[in-house]
Amino acid sequence: MAHVLRMIQSFKSSKSMRKSFLSLLAVLFLAAPLSAQYFGLRAGVNATDASIDFDNAEIETDGESNLMLGIFLDIPLGTDIISIQPELNYLNRGYSIDASLGSIASFERTVSFVDLGALVKLNFGRPEGIGFYVGAGPSFSYAVSGTVTDLNGERDVDFDADRINRSGLEFTAVGGLTIDIGLKLFVEGRYNGSFTDQSDLDDSEIRQRYIGINGGVLVPLGN
Repeated sequence: MAHVLRMIQSFKSSKSMRKSFLSLLAVLFLAAPLSAQYFGLRAGVNATDASIDFDNAEIETDGESNLMLGIFLDIPLGTDIISIQPELNYLNRGYSIDASLGSIASFERTVSFVDLGALVKLNFGRPEGIGFYVGAGPSFSYAVSGTVTDLNGERDVDFDADRINRSGLEFTAVGGLTIDIGLKLFVEGRYNGSFTDQSDLDDSEIRQRYIGINGGVLVPLGN
């Protein structure tokens, strides 16, 4: 319940993000009556890293590989070539710092996020058989939990005390292949970068990014 209340407060703190979130919800609800759409399930891995600027000095980090799960709709816009893909993903993003630098000690941080986004996709190839697609779009990301391992051992992330922003606006680009063998399958690669500073401190800036690969199934809906 506390996570839900903090999420609502985060939405209220950013008017533009709230509008984007409501627009995405509208797309999801309006999708139901459309024909020739697909419901998709995905699973995969993502390699995450971070760009950290602390007191005007760039900190070198090591990345992590983590699990990604998601659901989405693929909705054609009057043609099979262009479609909109509203999606909801759950994934972990982490990084570590090995060496001490000033007041920065070695530590590892992994945070679990829920991402709500929408992609505009261009689809090529045959609807039946092998096809490929590219797409891009924004997403709204919210941190639900996390762990930190430092000199004192492992603990849960305290987003307020650790001065970490829970929510942020991001950009995603994808490219993938589909194959219809009676069941429509896909495999895709994706890149995600953050527009939002994850740190709430004045003397530091943290922006995470990841490259991932995932696959899954597309289930036809409607006629």
